[in-house]
Amino acid sequence: MLNNTLVVRNTNCPPSCALCIEACGQRAGTVYGPVIEKIDLPEVDYHRILTCNQCSQADCLAVCPTGALSRSAAGTVVLDDSRCVGCSICNLVCPYGGIYHKNGEAKSQKCDHCGDEPKCSQACPNNILDYKKASVVTELMQEDALSPGLPYCAGCAMELLDRQTLRIVGKDIVLFGAPSCNVLSSKVKVPYYGTLMTNVASSATGVSRYFRKIKKDTICLAIIGDGATADLGFGQVSAAAERGERILYICYDNEAYMNTGIQRSSTTPFGSWTNTTQVGSRGRGRQGTPKNVPLLMAFHNIEYVATATLAYPEDYARKLLKAKEAVKRGMAYIHVLTPCPTGWKFETEHAVEVTKAAVETNYFPLWEAENGVIRFTHEVKNPAPIQEFTGLMKRFAHLSTEEIAQLQEYVDQSYAQIKRVVSCG
Repeated sequence: MLNNTLVVRNTNCPPSCALCIEACGQRAGTVYGPVIEKIDLPEVDYHRILTCNQCSQADCLAVCPTGALSRSAAGTVVLDDSRCVGCSICNLVCPYGGIYHKNGEAKSQKCDHCGDEPKCSQACPNNILDYKKASVVTELMQEDALSPGLPYCAGCAMELLDRQTLRIVGKDIVLFGAPSCNVLSSKVKVPYYGTLMTNVASSATGVSRYFRKIKKDTICLAIIGDGATADLGFGQVSAAAERGERILYICYDNEAYMNTGIQRSSTTPFGSWTNTTQVGSRGRGRQGTPKNVPLLMAFHNIEYVATATLAYPEDYARKLLKAKEAVKRGMAYIHVLTPCPTGWKFETEHAVEVTKAAVETNYFPLWEAENGVIRFTHEVKNPAPIQEFTGLMKRFAHLSTEEIAQLQEYVDQSYAQIKRVVSCG
């Protein structure tokens, strides 16, 4: 079972902010104070939130002698106050300090996500606390069409992207792929059509028109990298969009040609190291600004365009459903930021964290375009500085303070450009 989760961002809170603690202390039915804690260690610049991790294999559950602790249908570990005898064994075995004594009473208390509506995350103005409901995604999932096993590099986000995409779009598809890290010909339980990097859109067009001729709604789904989308095949993608071909096109953007040796693509950001934008006495990484492919696709006025990341699976799931409907009338395009641990140089377990930071810094805003109207699907209340994103990887490690400021300026300008379009309605 996938649990609902209170995600606590691994970054400092503002030292003076305690809004989440206040909200927790004022939650309905409480007289014993908050069950989350603010840890402030100014001498080492550490300001974080401590709360119950809702462990999947919770030691507290195993040791409770009275059965006062149990797991709810949402996956939350909850405490039945009437059965708690205050033995405190749960407090002793919790390695994270997530269970507390009740002040003035010989009982324990812990976070129960306020009955699936946490007040703390609603009060947080800094994007530190974010409550995720697994059911929003899992209820949409169909049979897994991707074979077991890991055909990717360690930590690659592609498996998550492929599995979620195929499980939500379903099996009535023909899957198109080009030479890349993501050749799935022998790894999927659906028909697969391998193309060149230059003719994905035209090949999918031909198959799509055949299905229209025989009056079948089988979806032509292309999952293609940024090189074949933004560079080598962009002319054909643009032409298919202009004609309104019934193709569901998903670009997984890892911002370089990762499969052939990490060469720069049109979506490589300013300052980024690649093997063709070297850092040394004569180079400082990619110069110039990247091509905004999703915005270009939106300006084609096709049926549906969206951006997405793996850190917001519920947002991506909703967009897949919309694209699945839109492709019955014309072309749908989703641009998914998909980090590469090898090319971006980050630890293999941090792919989702990296994409979350990309959204929270406005480096990669989440939006969608329907019927020519663009709107944000997730607005960041207080965007973090770009260092929160660049600091998670080494491809930007060489940037000076001035170059970071230049990258920040690009991010701000790019976001302002989309915001202007959104304001037009």
